[in-house]
Amino acid sequence: MTTDTLVTFVSDNMAPISLALGGLLVVLLLWWATMLLTGLSGRKAERRTSLPPGLELSAQPFMTKAEAAFYNVLRLTVQDEYLLFAQVPLWCLVNVDAVRPKLRLDFLGQIALKRLDFVLVHPGTLTVAKVIEMEEDPPSTQRQARNQLVEDTLKVVGIDVVRLTLNRIYTIPDLAAALDIEPAE
Repeated sequence: MTTDTLVTFVSDNMAPISLALGGLLVVLLLWWATMLLTGLSGRKAERRTSLPPGLELSAQPFMTKAEAAFYNVLRLTVQDEYLLFAQVPLWCLVNVDAVRPKLRLDFLGQIALKRLDFVLVHPGTLTVAKVIEMEEDPPSTQRQARNQLVEDTLKVVGIDVVRLTLNRIYTIPDLAAALDIEPAE
C-alpha cells in the first residue's frame, strides 16, 4: 500500500471512524453520569432515611402533667370560640421574607426551635387570635431573652401573647378573664 492509497483509505473512512469514536464517547459519558447520580442519590437517600450510628432515641411525653391539666381547663374555657393547639413552632405562625436571603435564614435560625405552649385559632378564619405561654416565676435570664424574641416577632404580625404562671391552678372563669373571653356555660 502506497502513501497515497493509505491517505485515500483514511480520508474515505474518517467519517465512520469519527462517528464510532463519538458514539463510544457518548456511551461512556452516559455510563459515568448514571454511576455518579446513582451513587449520590443513594447516599442522599441513606442520609434522609437512616439514623446515625450511636444515636439513641426514646419516646417522651408530649406535655407534663401540669400542662395537660391546664390544657383540659383551657379547652373547656375556649371550647366553642377557638381551636386549641399545643407546642406549636413559632415559625409556623409567621411568613418571613427579606431583601437579602442570608438575613431571612439568620432570622429563621433564631426562631427555628422556639415552640409556643398554646395557640388559640379562630375556627372560621383560621387566623391566630392569641398565644398562651406558661411561665415560671421569675423566668430565667435565658427565658427572658427567648420571651422577648417571641413577643417581638408575634407583635409584628399582630398576635397577642398572654403569659400565665405555671404553678397555679386555674378555673374556667380565671382563664376566661385572663384571656378576655366569655366563659363557656
